[in-house]
Amino acid sequence: MLKTIVQILEDSANTQLAIGMKAYQKNKFEFYGLTAPKRREICQPILHHSKLLSKKETIILVKELWNQPQRECHYLAQELLLQNSNKSIEKEDINLLEWLVLHKSWWDTVDFIAPKLISIYFKKFTEERNKKTDDWINSKNTWLIRSALLFQLKYKDETDEDFLFATILRVCDTKEFFINKAIGWMLRENAKRIPDSVSDFIEENKSRLSNLSIREGLKQIGNENWSK
Repeated sequence: MLKTIVQILEDSANTQLAIGMKAYQKNKFEFYGLTAPKRREICQPILHHSKLLSKKETIILVKELWNQPQRECHYLAQELLLQNSNKSIEKEDINLLEWLVLHKSWWDTVDFIAPKLISIYFKKFTEERNKKTDDWINSKNTWLIRSALLFQLKYKDETDEDFLFATILRVCDTKEFFINKAIGWMLRENAKRIPDSVSDFIEENKSRLSNLSIREGLKQIGNENWSK
């Protein structure tokens, strides 16, 4: 199936667009040059057909796609996992999600895997959350730490705010852009629901939070509503 998928993507390749996409991603990955709408259009039949695959076959295909140099293959792989997330999720599946985060790592895939895939896993296996995220934070790996922050991004009223704030305080003493940006993103998203709690948290911890995290966190609240 992999050869068929690659051929489908190659047939729609756009060399000029690929150059720009590669540059936008800091030349970290190759691209076929498919815009998001075009990629979704040509991959829809592939996603539909994947419903017939067993879980084992799906995982094999996901890994094969992830090992391809073109970023569009990685996007398709994570979409395959999301579409088939209703297939029995088991505790050991976190190993695959960690592998995806740690290989071909960059913000575009991690920002899909954490809030869309890891989020589903931790909702089912809540008892695994603390140990796994603790391991990720202790690893000092930027992308695992970003995942520990972002998996609650879409939880809304299901967000464990105490856990979120505690996680932020564990990782905020850093100059790493992608961690500080994720902190700000989580604060901004939760400020839509609990602006007072977020505002108080920023006020209480402004000496530790980066300017980037504070600035992002205040976007939803507004500086005029925040005591300095």
